[in-house]
Amino acid sequence: MTIQDDLTDAEVLAIEKFNADEVMSEAVKKVLLNSVYKQGTVKKGKKVDTTMNAALVLASIACSGTSVISDEALGQDLRGLWRGVQLVQTGFKDLEKIKTATLELPIEKINEAI
Repeated sequence: MTIQDDLTDAEVLAIEKFNADEVMSEAVKKVLLNSVYKQGTVKKGKKVDTTMNAALVLASIACSGTSVISDEALGQDLRGLWRGVQLVQTGFKDLEKIKTATLELPIEKINEAI
């Protein structure tokens, strides 16, 4: 079973339109990743790159002395940040897979003797 099994035909068509609009899909990705990812890495006019390292901001807080964060807590925060970004990315990959089922029409045989 896939997520598409839980969608109506109208929802599938709406997602197909969304996927076809690259500007829209990239804008939505930026909005959804903003809270777990931004840290200066989401820029106007640029595509989101989830390989950017937002974790350095967490480490800088721990190292700056403005807040006391144990290494264990920092590691947990980093793991959570990474997992959040990956889950959102997985959702976008799942969106890209949603397509209307196409019917394969039988190939019409042509009688060249006619």
